[in-house]
Amino acid sequence: MADQTGNTARPLEDGVDLTNCDREPIHIPGRVQSYGCLIAVSTDWIVQHASTNCDEILGLDAAAMIGQPLLDLIPASAMHLLRTHMQLLGEPDQLVRIFDKVLIPGGAPLDISIHQIGRTYVIECEKKQQVRVTDLGRLQTLLERVRQRKDIVSAGQQAVRILKAQTGFDRVMLYRFEPDDSGTVIAEATEPGMEPYLSLRYPASDIPKQARALYTRNKLRLIADVDAPVHDVIPYAGPDGQPLDMSICVTRAVSPIHLEYLRNMGVQASMSVSILRRGKLWGLFACHHNTPLTLDFESRTVIELFAQLFSYMLAEKLADEEREEARKARALHDKLVNRVTSGVDLLSNFENISDEILEVIQADGVALYVGGTLRLRGSTPTAEQFEDLARFLNTTPAGEIFDTDNLSAAYPAAKEFVDRSAGLLALPISRRPRDYIVLFRHEILKSVRWAGNPEKPVTLGPNGARLTPRESFAAYTEMVKGHSAA
Repeated sequence: MADQTGNTARPLEDGVDLTNCDREPIHIPGRVQSYGCLIAVSTDWIVQHASTNCDEILGLDAAAMIGQPLLDLIPASAMHLLRTHMQLLGEPDQLVRIFDKVLIPGGAPLDISIHQIGRTYVIECEKKQQVRVTDLGRLQTLLERVRQRKDIVSAGQQAVRILKAQTGFDRVMLYRFEPDDSGTVIAEATEPGMEPYLSLRYPASDIPKQARALYTRNKLRLIADVDAPVHDVIPYAGPDGQPLDMSICVTRAVSPIHLEYLRNMGVQASMSVSILRRGKLWGLFACHHNTPLTLDFESRTVIELFAQLFSYMLAEKLADEEREEARKARALHDKLVNRVTSGVDLLSNFENISDEILEVIQADGVALYVGGTLRLRGSTPTAEQFEDLARFLNTTPAGEIFDTDNLSAAYPAAKEFVDRSAGLLALPISRRPRDYIVLFRHEILKSVRWAGNPEKPVTLGPNGARLTPRESFAAYTEMVKGHSAA
């Protein structure tokens, strides 16, 4: 069991690999960052937990607060303020925000966050900064520039420029998650002279699965200073033996492994803002700074709203792209069905048919196989090789489309022509005999520019039997042999 200092580090068992970070309990660190303090109270307003920096921010001793009614610690007017705003809590993971209010007589103005986790209310306080970095009115105007961009990448590039200008971070990236949970930097704005990360891909292990899950719940995450001290939440565990769930906490302390990762990149402060689509994490705005940087809570709230509006525009652009692809696919389907059912000689119209297909589906070669007669165009197997391939296709379920981006894995003989055709899409156009239109894509000596070698041997770091984040962030090229574009 962890002690009351919040130390949750446990030695990992045998088999250190890139998935170790997935097992780190980052939602129960038992600590807060220095820029804010935390008080957790029961539904009858008894203090259950408090962070040890409450004395610095609120002038209250954390240990003396435990078990006390909150009303005995703050004025009735402050209690009324908190209770009034708590009535706005509704949906799970919802935050209520209060800006520029004094809770303790003679104390500093505070920005306050309140949320509920189970039967506990969590109140987090930050000293109010006098100068806000940005404001909603200006961002609403700038957002129109993003809206006017026609595609996702150009819209993202405009968005990162705006966020960099408004927040002051040295680097702002738009990071898109791929189907395998790796991530690609698709847009970037940096200070002059900084090494570009644009187009770099980061392995899935760089953002562990439990961190991705938290990004869908806690939409903005600030790390003000990777070297700043953290402050314990006491007691670490309640009477039931369970630690405080800090999943939604604004000031939640950061995994030591992630801090080490950031230091290896030369980053002293960072901010991540989630981009969701259909309730799932599509990507992040990832902001890095070379020196400590605190963005006040009110400005962070504006940035979070900006990201939500960007998410809506992103969804609209993606839906437009999908509708256009569906329209083209329907039109192609209708043309092909009309040709097949009207008795048109497909072989004699092969050039026209392949032109129509290639307007909709990107491919490097096309084959038409009708009644044992073959027509080929572009980068394809030879006629002899295709005859053998056709027999393989005949073993697939009748009337179903067959596709693969790694043909040689399913059909080893394809290794003979992998330099010309590494993947295929086979469209059956009759059941007896088995006739096909087959589209081929050649092998991509596809160079994915990795940020660090994802196959680098694991080493152990100062956090016990934990993965040390890669120290080299030079672009690593992974050659994907035998694969076509999906």
